[in-house]
Amino acid sequence: MTKIAYFQPFSGCSGDMTLGALVDAGLDIEELRETLRLLPLEGYSIERETVLRGAFQCTRLKIVLAEDHLSSDQEPGTGHSHEHSHASAHARDHEHSHSHAAATQPSPGEPHRALSSILELIDSSELPLKTRENSKAVFKRLGEAEARVHGVDIEEIHFHEVGAVDSIVDIVGSCLALELLGIEEVYCAPVTVGTGFVEGAHGRMPLPAPATAELLKGFPVQQLDSGAELTTPTGAALMTTLAKAFGPMPPANLTAIGLGAGDDRPGTTPNALRVFLAETAEGEAGRDRVLLLETNIDDMSSEWIGHLMDRLFEAGALDVYVTPILMKKTRPAHKISILGPLDLEKEVADVLFTESTTIGVRRTEIERIVLERETTEIESPWGTVRIKIARHKGEEVGASPEYEDLKRAAGKAALPIKELHRQVMELYHRGEKG
Repeated sequence: MTKIAYFQPFSGCSGDMTLGALVDAGLDIEELRETLRLLPLEGYSIERETVLRGAFQCTRLKIVLAEDHLSSDQEPGTGHSHEHSHASAHARDHEHSHSHAAATQPSPGEPHRALSSILELIDSSELPLKTRENSKAVFKRLGEAEARVHGVDIEEIHFHEVGAVDSIVDIVGSCLALELLGIEEVYCAPVTVGTGFVEGAHGRMPLPAPATAELLKGFPVQQLDSGAELTTPTGAALMTTLAKAFGPMPPANLTAIGLGAGDDRPGTTPNALRVFLAETAEGEAGRDRVLLLETNIDDMSSEWIGHLMDRLFEAGALDVYVTPILMKKTRPAHKISILGPLDLEKEVADVLFTESTTIGVRRTEIERIVLERETTEIESPWGTVRIKIARHKGEEVGASPEYEDLKRAAGKAALPIKELHRQVMELYHRGEKG
């Protein structure tokens, strides 16, 4: 049984909406508050209220900062942005496109936190390891996006103190909430982004915000004519870092539903983020979405194809295969097909354009039905060999040694690889596992 969370950002997403949705789905807020005290961060409180968004009851979470954390134009206890930069006005978090991270140095005496100090803060806590690792991954992804947008090194990215506290609580809190709920896998529907322009710390900017757009590169999105920001950088960073796949919800038994509220704004679409908690059956075939990149090549030496395949695997491809084809004027050619994660596009395209003669690549997102997989090891007279195992509805339906391990062992054994395969599988079936 695998516990999953499926987010449906039909009206966008932000950090507080993510956390609110998980609380609404059944997370004990007192347990959340108590566990977050393991993080050495003070000067804030988490307030919960039940609100309506459209006709739907939702949970609204607000991170309220102590007075000494607020700037002079912010009243204690009022709503504040989750995306402040050091020069920004304190707008509501769905009504701005500037980020809480900035590339310039702050004014003298202005409180701020460098990305490295935030990562150290998380590392110094006694939070569960998975929460710490996921939180750091989200912050690193956010920092990398900001660095690319501003054209600076990631070490130059810093967070205004107000925005930093918001972001730390939202990001760490969301990662912790998933762990407290026992969620093992996260999935997400296409992310909705807004339209229009907004005045921010860096002037008039189009929506989605530059950092949000950078974070969503390679992921499915849809646009809603909103005239307002829907998805914030924090929300985009959470979804694109934590989600295993984007697309339809995997087949599963629903156990809970939560709605996290954004601010109350006019419009026919409720400003809320919905999450479904569910359980997949043991060993049931699951679904995920992958990227298929293909190109036809008729002017490259066949001797180069092996090297090209090696480079594509090094870039992170899940599979690479070559199909002989006939092109126009009956020219013999090869179709190169690459399967990989949705965010692999740039790396694979770079390899194809530098290591082959192609001048164009076709891109398609496809859905796979995949069996539950696991890897075990056996100790053989020729060293450790990994065995890949496939299961369907809890029953083993296939097992195979890793080719690279067999190849290495075959050199030591001085045996044909097919004979070594037979002996290794005999050891596996006798239960002699490492």
